[in-house]
Amino acid sequence: MTKTIPLAEAKKNLSAIIDAVENRYDRFTVTKKGISRAVILSVEEYEGLMETLDILSNKEERDALRQAKKEVKNRDTLSLSKAKNRYGLK
Repeated sequence: MTKTIPLAEAKKNLSAIIDAVENRYDRFTVTKKGISRAVILSVEEYEGLMETLDILSNKEERDALRQAKKEVKNRDTLSLSKAKNRYGLK
């Protein structure tokens, strides 16, 4: 959930805000003079967003995702047990 708070409130409640982003994955948009200026979110969520941006900025990875989605849509997939058998895994 994203909450919008003024900068003064963010300063006053920073410890509680950090707890909320760590424990509940809340997000906060911080405003200054009524204008959105910053976003506070968990490190885990930030790293996930950065990883997604890296993947989507790479044409080969985008193409692989499109191909995988097409295969799933066409039911051209393997069950876990068949994949293990195919590749000799236990």
